[in-house]
Parts: sequence; C-alpha cells; structure tokens
Amino acid sequence: MLLLSTSGQSSFGPFIKTSILLFVLLFQAVFVDAQTDKDRTYFNKAGKSTSKSLAYYYRGKTDKENQYKSYYVHGGALYFEGEISKISNTNEAKNQYAKTCIWYFKNGNKKTERTFNDAGIENGTTVFYYEGGKVWKEIEYEDGKMAQNSYKEYTEDGIASRIYEEYFKNNYNDWDLYTSDKTGAEINEGMLTVSSFTKEGASRYVSFPSQSEDFVIEALINIEDVKEGEKAGILFGFKDWQNYNFFVVTSGSFYIGMMFEGIRSYEADGMYTDAVDKKSFNNLKILSIGDKNIYSINGQVQYKTDKLRSFGSNIGFALSGKSVAKINKLVFKEIDFENKNTGKNLSRDDLSVKSTGSGLIFTVDGHILTNYHVVEDADEILVEIKKGGVSKTYHANLIQKDKTNDLAIIKIHDVDFNTMENLNFAFQERGGLNVGASVFTIGYPLALNGMGKDAKFTDGKISSKTGYNEAVNSYQTSIPIQPGNSGGPMFNEQGAFVGILSSVVRGTDNVSYAIKLNYVKNIIELLPEIPTLPNDNRASEVDLEEKVKILSEYVVLIKIK
Repeated sequence: MLLLSTSGQSSFGPFIKTSILLFVLLFQAVFVDAQTDKDRTYFNKAGKSTSKSLAYYYRGKTDKENQYKSYYVHGGALYFEGEISKISNTNEAKNQYAKTCIWYFKNGNKKTERTFNDAGIENGTTVFYYEGGKVWKEIEYEDGKMAQNSYKEYTEDGIASRIYEEYFKNNYNDWDLYTSDKTGAEINEGMLTVSSFTKEGASRYVSFPSQSEDFVIEALINIEDVKEGEKAGILFGFKDWQNYNFFVVTSGSFYIGMMFEGIRSYEADGMYTDAVDKKSFNNLKILSIGDKNIYSINGQVQYKTDKLRSFGSNIGFALSGKSVAKINKLVFKEIDFENKNTGKNLSRDDLSVKSTGSGLIFTVDGHILTNYHVVEDADEILVEIKKGGVSKTYHANLIQKDKTNDLAIIKIHDVDFNTMENLNFAFQERGGLNVGASVFTIGYPLALNGMGKDAKFTDGKISSKTGYNEAVNSYQTSIPIQPGNSGGPMFNEQGAFVGILSSVVRGTDNVSYAIKLNYVKNIIELLPEIPTLPNDNRASEVDLEEKVKILSEYVVLIKIK
C-alpha cells in the first residue's frame, strides 16, 4: 500500500529526489576523479611508475606546452615544476628536461634547482638546498660536464667547502697516462689502473691546490691484484719523493706516516686490521680537522694522529712491488676554503663556548640525558635544538648527576621554551643487547670545529657486554665517535633508545663505550617527580632513513661556557 501525505503526495517523494541528487553528485565525483586520474602519472620515491595506492607523487600536465607539475600524494604539496621536452611515463630518469626545473620538499621549500639547454643537457648552476631553505650544494655545469673546481658545499651555518671529484670518466685532471718498462697507467670505463712491472712499485698523482688546512680525502681502491705483503694506497700533501704523506694498506694491515727530507717516519707501521676487503673496492678516507687526522677503512675508524704536515698540493696513489691497483673514485673536499670558520659566522654564544656534547630530550618539558663529564665544569649550559631546519638555543640547569656512571640530567628552564608536542621514540622495554647487535648514534661531533651543527649519524655493533676494564655498567661498541658525541643516545636496530655514549679509546680500532639503559633509568628514578618514559614505537615501523629523521628531532647540541 502506498502511504500518502495530507497533501495527497507520496511521503517518499522528497526522499527519492534527495537520493537521486546524491547519486548524481557521487557519479559526477567518481567521473571527475576518473578523468583526473587519466591525466596523472603516478611514481614511487625512486621515480619509477607505480599504482596510485603505492605512489609517492604524481605528475600532471599544465595548460602550457611541455609544462608539467607534480604533487606529493599525501598532503598535496608541490613536488616538481618545469618543462619536459621528451617525457617518459615509466621512469623519470628517462625524461629530457628543458630550461629551469625545480623540485620541492613537502614543506614548500626548494629541494633542487637545475637548468638545461634545449637538448636536455645540464648547463648552468645546479643548486641543492637543505629542508630549512639554506643552500647545501652548488655545482656549475658546462654542456653536461662539471666545470673544474666548481663544486661547493655549505653547512647550514654558511661554511663553504670546495669539492674536487674524480670518477675517471676521462682524463679531465691530467693524470700521467703512459706506459714504460717499469710502470703503466690508464683510464678505461671509469677506472684508473696503475701497474708496476718491477719490484720498485709505481705511483700517479695530480695537483689539487688548497686554501684550507682542513680537508677530507676519500678513494675507492681495489687491491685484488696487489701481491701478498705489498702495499697500495693514498699519497697526500705530496711535494716530491723526499717530502710526502701516505696512508697505504695490505690485505690485513695498514701504514700511516710521512717522508720528510728523505727520512721516513711511521705513525702506524703494519698495524693489523680486518677492515680491508681483498676481493672488492675499499673506501680509504682521511679526515683532517683541527689538529687531528682521522683514518678510516670502509667506514671503520682505524687510527688517529696529530695533523701531519702538508709539503705540497699533490694527491695520488702508490703501490709497492710488482702489482696492480685499480681506483674508481677520488674525492678531495677542501673544508672552509673561504675561511668563514674564523669566528665571523659563529654567534656570540658560540664564540665563548669551551666545549660541546650531545644529549637526548626524554620528557616533553625539557629534561635531557647526557654524560656528567660533558657538564661538570660548566658555568653556563646552553642547549641548541633544531626542528624543521630551524635552530634555537635555550639555557639549562644541571638537576641530577651520577659521577660513578658518568650520567647527568639537565633541564631547560627558559620561559619561552615550548614543551614538545610528543616524543616519537621509545626506551627499550626489557633485556640487554647481545654481542653482534646493530646499534647507531646521532650526535654533534666537532660541531664548532669544522663539521658543522647538523646532527651526524654513525653506526656499529656491540663488541662486548662489558666496558673498559670489564665494567658491567657499559657496553663496548664499534661505533666511531669523535669529541662532541659524548652524551649522545645509542639506539638499537629498531630505533629504541638503549644507552648513552660515554667514551672512546684513542688510537684503537673503533672502540667506544656506552652506559647501559638500566643505569640510565636509575638516575631518572632519582628525580623528585619520576616522569613517564617515552613509549612510542613508530620509529620501529619505518626504514633507517626515516628513523634517523624522526630521532634527530630529540637529539640536542649541548654547549658549555
């Protein structure tokens, strides 16, 4: 039976009209969305085409010819804008770009700005930015090739480093490529091969003039064809065969030293290492900062010395005996070549800082864990927090200490400190760490002495469940740490907080110590009001890159006056 209203019309009339209207609107929305999807190409983070559900960003056409814009799928922020003269719908790396193209971070700041000619060849200045908006790198290109001495890198404090990169695509840097009855050298398919045909050995070097005393040298060297017991490695500060420095390796040892006026002097003479890979390329690195040189093999710090004298501007490679060495990368980074680290770029607070350390915020109202030795001689404690690329400095007081275990808790007391919205990390709930477990730290090594005030990531393994002299309060780790890492947090593979880094044994192969979590919890329990410990496990659900980004928000630079 059809029910009628008092007006004689069906009571379902308005309902039916409303339903039809909703259906039409829904159909239009679905149709428009379908039409929009036809104009979009979805890509993953690596720029490869993917489905909409797995996409990181999508690309769409604008009204102008060859002009495109891309947007992040989540949040809808602009990802890219520019001209693409030849386009690929499967792989962004196959696009041919034209004119000036810009990529963006999710916060709207520029990420990369590149300029191309009509043939799609990079030409002009390419600029990379920090997420906070400051310039990170500048590279000049001339018809697709990096202009000589044009690669500059900046810290967020404005300290400029000039970088010379050699990947042996050609002989741009004028290596001595010749063959004699004693030695030979050739560049082929991205490789410099240096050969010795006699027991006298061989070498090749080029000049990288430097205006700075601080530098980094890094090379990838394959010693598979270096005879057992013979050496191969880096020459630096080379003037002539009477005056130079060296860092060379064998399959199981390394040598560091200098030749001065024809007299050889060793800092490390055949010291054992298990870091060298005989069957593959080895990353040899020399970091010369302040008054120290630091030497690493495949990311593992092997030795530290006082800074060696630089006799000349030549850098290259040498090998002993009848052997062959292959090199496919050489980087020379000239730190602060504009001499901005003389105090002009430092704040008034930084100029009077006596020492620095690292710390971990563990309450929303500004309690911070660190080492006692970081703050024990402090007349004033400053805490620098970086969030969203912006740094702000606060004053803090020492409120709890444990001299025996080298632990301290400080607290920010500035009235303008806004409490943290939340703490997106967790303390490890229970249990210790086993030998071999992967761990990492985030901290501020040498922050005011050349390495800059960006948080640095380093990782390693648990080497022992006891510390120095078998101390039960500590782990021994292989995490390489420098001055300024003290007080920094140690995290396990899942990103949970497991301890506080406290010390390092100088002149040893990657030996550092971290105070165990149980002892950290003990000092927290001495506070007048015991806080609830962070227990957010979201860091465990993301990849390492994202873990570091999340956890860096809570790691602070501590400056002592």
